[in-house]
Amino acid sequence: MKPNALTPVDATIGLAVVAFTALLAALPLVLERPQFKWALSEQGPFEQLSIVGWLFAAAVVMIGARPPGRTGSAFALLFVVFAAREADWHKAFTADSILKTNYYRHALAPMHEKIAAGVVAMAVIALIVYVGFLIFRFLFLRGGLRTRAGFWLLLTSILMVLGKILDRTQATLAESFGVLLPPLAQLYVQAFDDGFEMADPLLMAWAMWLGKADGLFDR
Repeated sequence: MKPNALTPVDATIGLAVVAFTALLAALPLVLERPQFKWALSEQGPFEQLSIVGWLFAAAVVMIGARPPGRTGSAFALLFVVFAAREADWHKAFTADSILKTNYYRHALAPMHEKIAAGVVAMAVIALIVYVGFLIFRFLFLRGGLRTRAGFWLLLTSILMVLGKILDRTQATLAESFGVLLPPLAQLYVQAFDDGFEMADPLLMAWAMWLGKADGLFDR
């Protein structure tokens, strides 16, 4: 695959990411606690915009990858699943989240509900694994690392993984080690976790937009 150097547009987006990171770092210091809690709550702007962002990313795939093919369809479907996850659909129709093992082990729910939920959960996991394979194949087997789409796809994937680690940091430290983070540190964890959950779909949408020219999608 022909190398594709980053452009001034990419540099501008990179500066925007840096500025957004600085904004997130300032939130715990400039917002009063009630304002901070609302901004990062399930009903706050960060969570709500992340839903819109993933739907937007799915639309970008369908528009930019015409015809979407298997690769584009898989990405678009996963982005819709991410939007549904942000909208709490993973626990809207069952006694608890279908993505948690405790639901299947301890939840007081009928067996047929757990079976149906398990089928959906396995399908989602299979989709995530398949898209993960597509990303790995593009980046490391087809020269995607040398392209603009590959750069943004890798960066966004890393940010998403780091976000998941942040999401579990407080609970893991408290439950496994009995360690409680200082209050300010807890605010920073929440700010960066929820903040990048909103930014990730926009960065992914940019990677998808570049993907058609850079060979991400099936021909």
